[in-house]
Amino acid sequence: MKLKQLPEDFVVKEIADIKLSENGKYACFILKKKNWATTNAIEKIAMFLGKNLRIFNNSGMKDKNAVTEQYVSAYELKKEDIQRVKIKDIKLKFVGFLEKPIGLASHTANSFEITARDLEKPLKRIKYFSNYYGEQRFGGIRPNMAAVGKLIIKGKLEDAMKAYLLYPFEQETEEHKRFRKEMEANWRNLKAGMVPGYLIEKKAVEWLERNPGDYKGAFMALPRQVSTLFIHAYQSKLFNEILAAYIKENCEYFEIHHCFGKIPMSIQNIKLQVPLIGYDYEDFKLEKAIRKYADELLQKEFIKPEMFHVRQIPFMESRTVMRDASAELQSLMFSKDERDELNNGRKKQKAVFILKKGSFATMALKAMAAFKESCLDYCCFYPD
Repeated sequence: MKLKQLPEDFVVKEIADIKLSENGKYACFILKKKNWATTNAIEKIAMFLGKNLRIFNNSGMKDKNAVTEQYVSAYELKKEDIQRVKIKDIKLKFVGFLEKPIGLASHTANSFEITARDLEKPLKRIKYFSNYYGEQRFGGIRPNMAAVGKLIIKGKLEDAMKAYLLYPFEQETEEHKRFRKEMEANWRNLKAGMVPGYLIEKKAVEWLERNPGDYKGAFMALPRQVSTLFIHAYQSKLFNEILAAYIKENCEYFEIHHCFGKIPMSIQNIKLQVPLIGYDYEDFKLEKAIRKYADELLQKEFIKPEMFHVRQIPFMESRTVMRDASAELQSLMFSKDERDELNNGRKKQKAVFILKKGSFATMALKAMAAFKESCLDYCCFYPD
């Protein structure tokens, strides 16, 4: 199966209960974008309007290689300002004013319309799937975010910055591989011109050009939503590994591919929660097996929960959050499978559904594609 061969193959829209006000200080608009990462799109809007990036707030990060719609608020921005923005592959729709800015995870769910390609057989209808974090949480084609996060909480900021900027991945473009190798060869003498202007990494390199060796400052120079993702990515990787360990020993499962290798997927409704480990992990009462897997993983990683305080960069500190082990698909509908014009001799099929915020549609599609009725009891299978 192939996903996102075209941006139009992956359409996602936020579902949110926005309470509008006639006289609020925050303008609210829907950002519709294609081929733009959320951070880059909002930065471009701020530049177009001559505004400080810090006046903008959004609820979640949306895929770059997709067509997405999400809510954004902006302090003391006028309706006319929003209406005059003209940027390729970006459209803004003013919806009203708010008394308070949009916060992280303010939306309740996301609706998806996804075309799966290169199929040998139709997608299977399922109700639940294991609530893993998808590849995009870890950096997509450059899945280094968790490694950077682990180095940050260990206090190894130079190594963390190297992991962020250097060491190209095979899937990256030749241009990206070239500038990363150039930076590695000139690590003590970085120049902003080494990095293409459209990449967020340039902000860190600009800082290091002016302040050699100040890796804390370089991380702080990145947009806040980007820099906090490093720690969250590491927490997410630990979550995935704890959940995988539980499923292998307690559930029927089949395997799917992930950026870190094969992982067990179950379409049973696993009625428990798994922690994203933070500095207050010891305060939580966990299911006995989950505590066992989590403690063993912390020992294996040589990590202690208090490291998530991140004293060198306090705004990166992370508390423990509990996350459902299974995610539920709502309002699932399929189109008929048909010839795939991009992959000779193969099929394509569209799936439409809703997921609660935080669950990954890519994981749902992988479960639909890999599942075979013979894998599990029919009590877990939801036929058309």
